[in-house]
Amino acid sequence: MRLQARVPRFATSTVEVEAQSNRPVLDGSDVTIPNRWKLPPNTVALIGRPAVWTALDIALPAIPLGFTTIPAKRLRWEQDFGGHLFLVVTGDDTENVWVVEGGPIKPNGTGNLVPFDYPESDFAARGIVDFDPITISPPNGLSAKSFVALVRDAQRAYDGDQRYLAIEVPFLRVGRDSNSYAIGILLSCGVDPRAIPKPRGEMRWEWTGYPGAEDPVHHANFGAYLGAPTRLADGSLEVAYHAADGAVRLVVVGGAPNGTARLPDGTDVRLDGLGRIVFAPDDANAHGLPSRHTAPPQQIAARRFFPSDPAPQGAQITLVVDGESAPLAPGTNYRGTIVDRHDALGIATLRTEDRRDVVLPLAELGVELRDPKRVDALFRVGTELTVGLRRDRHPKLAAHGNAWAQDRFGWHRFHAPRPSEIVGGTALGIGLGIVALAGVTWYVRRAE
Repeated sequence: MRLQARVPRFATSTVEVEAQSNRPVLDGSDVTIPNRWKLPPNTVALIGRPAVWTALDIALPAIPLGFTTIPAKRLRWEQDFGGHLFLVVTGDDTENVWVVEGGPIKPNGTGNLVPFDYPESDFAARGIVDFDPITISPPNGLSAKSFVALVRDAQRAYDGDQRYLAIEVPFLRVGRDSNSYAIGILLSCGVDPRAIPKPRGEMRWEWTGYPGAEDPVHHANFGAYLGAPTRLADGSLEVAYHAADGAVRLVVVGGAPNGTARLPDGTDVRLDGLGRIVFAPDDANAHGLPSRHTAPPQQIAARRFFPSDPAPQGAQITLVVDGESAPLAPGTNYRGTIVDRHDALGIATLRTEDRRDVVLPLAELGVELRDPKRVDALFRVGTELTVGLRRDRHPKLAAHGNAWAQDRFGWHRFHAPRPSEIVGGTALGIGLGIVALAGVTWYVRRAE
C-alpha cells in the first residue's frame, strides 16, 4: 500500500498565479472588465478576495480488502492567509466596470506599490472571492457622479512613491500593500474612515484579514493635501483638500453630529451622523467655500513618480503651520499644547511654545506613528506633546507633563524595531557582555 502526499506549492499568491495576466499599470490607463456583479450606474464598490493561501493535497489509493475494496480518495485542505481589497467603479454605462487596485511593480512582490491589473473577472468567475461587493456610499453632500470622478482622478494622480510590503500583522513594519491602496483611495475622496463598512457574510475566511486596510496610503501620494481650516459664523469648521496644482479637490464642513452648519452664503446644510458634509469644487464655490486657499507644500511640489527608491514611510503628511500647508519634514519638531480638537474633521491644533498654531491630521498621524489608539488618547485638549519626524524618516511622539507617566507606562502597540535600534541594542548587549565577562574574570582571579 502506498500513501502519497503531494504539496506542489504549499503557499500560493495571486501575484504568482497566472503571472502572464498580472501587470502593473504605470501609464494612467483605465483597467476595464465586464460588470459581473451587475452593479448599478455610478457606483463605487469594495470587493475582497484571497491573496495568499496554503493548500495540502493528499491522494489515498484504493485499498483491496478481500471481498471488497475501499475506493481511492483525494483529500484537499486549503486555508487563506490574507486577503486583497480592490474597488470596482461604474459610470452611466453599466456593461463594464473600471477596476481600481494596487500591487507590486516587480513580479517577485517587491518594489513600488503601483496601480495594477489582476485578472479580477477570471477570479470572480472561478469563485475566488471573500464577500459580495460592498457599495461605498458617497460622502454626505457629494453626488454619485462626483464621487466616481474623484475615485478615478485619485487613481490617475497616484505617484507610486510608496514601498510595497506583502501581508503583515498591522503596523508591525513600515510598508503598504494593495489594501492600503484601496482604502487610501477612498480616504483621499472624502470618505471618513469610520464610514467604511466592514465585510459581512464572508464566503471565505482570511487568517490575517486585510491588515493593510488599517495602514492606508497617504493623501499626498494621490497629490492631495490639507488646507487651512476656517471657523464659520455658527462655530462649525470648514477645510479644503487641494489637488497637486493647488486647485480645490473637495471641501469638508464639520460640526455637531446630525446638526446643521451655516455656509458663508447663508445656506444652512444638514450634517451626517459623523457631523460632516462634503462639497465638490463647483458646489463649494457656489457656497463661497473654501474661505482660504493654501499653496502646495514642498512634498507635493517635489513629488516623484514611480521612483526606483520608493519611500518606506514618513515625510508624506501635510500639516498646517500658521495657516500655511507644510510637510512634516525630517528633523522638525513641534512642542506645545493641544488647544483644539475637531473629531468631525479629524484634526487637532497644537499651539507651540513660540505661539505658532500647528494643525495635525489625526488619522494620518495615527497610521504613520503605527499606533492610532495612542494618538487618539494623547491628542486631547490640554495635553502637552512633541510631534516630529526623525532624520531617518521615522516619526516620533512624546508626551510631557501629566500625560507623560500614563503614556510611558501604558500599553503601546508593538512594532518591529528600527535598524538603528537593532544596531544600538546589539552594541549595548555586546558591551554589557564584555563588562560582565571582565567582572567574572576579575572575581575568579581574585579568589585564587
